[in-house]
Amino acid sequence: MPVTRLISIIAGLLIALIPHPLHAGWARTWGGEHDDAGHCVEQTSDGGYIVAGRQEGKGGWLIKTDEAGDTLWTTSPSALCGGAAYCIQNTADNGYIITGYYACDDDGKYHLGLIKTDSLGETMWERLDMSWFTHDSTGGVGLSVQQTTDGGYILTGYRQPAIWEEITDLWLIKTDSAGELEWSKTHGAESPDCGHCVRQTSDDGYIIAGYTSTDWSLWVLKTDVNGDTVWVSGLEDWWYARAYSVEEISSGGYIVAGYGRPFEDGKDHLVVVKMTSDGDTIWTRMEQGWFPNDAGGVGRCVRHTSDGNYILTGYTSEWMDETNDLFLIKMNPDGDTLWTRIYGGADEDLGRCVGETADGGYIITGATKSFGAGGYDLWLIKTDASGDTLGISEKPPADPEKPWEILSPVGPEIVLQYSDMPQGFHAAIFDASGRKVDELHAPLPSGTISWGGSFGPGLYFIRLDLKDTAKTRKFILIE
Repeated sequence: MPVTRLISIIAGLLIALIPHPLHAGWARTWGGEHDDAGHCVEQTSDGGYIVAGRQEGKGGWLIKTDEAGDTLWTTSPSALCGGAAYCIQNTADNGYIITGYYACDDDGKYHLGLIKTDSLGETMWERLDMSWFTHDSTGGVGLSVQQTTDGGYILTGYRQPAIWEEITDLWLIKTDSAGELEWSKTHGAESPDCGHCVRQTSDDGYIIAGYTSTDWSLWVLKTDVNGDTVWVSGLEDWWYARAYSVEEISSGGYIVAGYGRPFEDGKDHLVVVKMTSDGDTIWTRMEQGWFPNDAGGVGRCVRHTSDGNYILTGYTSEWMDETNDLFLIKMNPDGDTLWTRIYGGADEDLGRCVGETADGGYIITGATKSFGAGGYDLWLIKTDASGDTLGISEKPPADPEKPWEILSPVGPEIVLQYSDMPQGFHAAIFDASGRKVDELHAPLPSGTISWGGSFGPGLYFIRLDLKDTAKTRKFILIE
């Protein structure tokens, strides 16, 4: 055989042995004209993905895709009618366990729902809090569920007497493999108290992340196997902080993600906390220069990765309670940022859940207003190991802003100029704590506005609500 042909055959065999990530990066949306969203995603044993979320007008929504993100099936479980599916997990029998809430009865309550399905999304059994507590009129919402080592399930969320009333307690529920109640515990002394995420720990107890109105605003609660408190931890000095996600890490201890408002700057600030197995803080990280426009952020999900690092998703926020763009951040065990990726368009986009995939990449779900059919649409993004999608643009250019600017951002009063606004100029003024202190209204389509003469010195924000988004700018009044 000629040498050149032999070399060609060997080269061909070597190329055939190299894995090719055919589906390393892509994005998909599902939804209609109204608001739809994805809340949780996991990769399935066949290489595809299962997504739990909410479909406007129906309630809880499950979507199964193949590895390229193409739809295999969708279903809306009756046990989540009018509500939402907040969490889904693969179970040992290749089915799924889902929790969320049901709101189709005209009783003024949300009802915590727990559903077990087979691999095709067909319901095997369903439980509502009414079946567990027929003597108790209090409703509730399930936010997180996990299968436990004994084959049962652990859930957390919150109790709420009625839709129009305040959340009361963090709710922790343990069931057997058939969804029958084994025990139910509530935690918290004063309203509101809420559990956003629960995971079984290596000692067969549980770790829960959420928030509380008592000593710790950002709340991490460790319990024993019976759901009784072992310790509580958090960020005591942070005002209005919430933890959305927690995981036990292989080196021992826990990684926690959420947000808070530690400064009077009108922003939500992303926070990631690493704790020991006893709940003592090892380090705390906030976004500082991570995002464009000096934006803050909200951390919705953190996971440890197979390389010993952490992956984090959520959304950037230039102003408290605002949503800007979805972010994906890779951090090392010391809390240092390895890379940051930001995805979004001219409107609101957010990430709620991230997981590592078998090819070393990441799968993210959330919601987008920038892409899709209208309103919020469920968003599913697949990236490679570097957080790149290799197929969709990262942060496409935003639409031009409405022509308005603050001519004098520092002074005893501000001077604002605007133009080309047929409905006139309408905006709200907030102080540094986020309290609305005034409103601006000018009927003309173009003009100049002065403001601030009767207000004290300090940092202020002006927020203009446009048709599809909001724009916020800051200024300083001095004497």
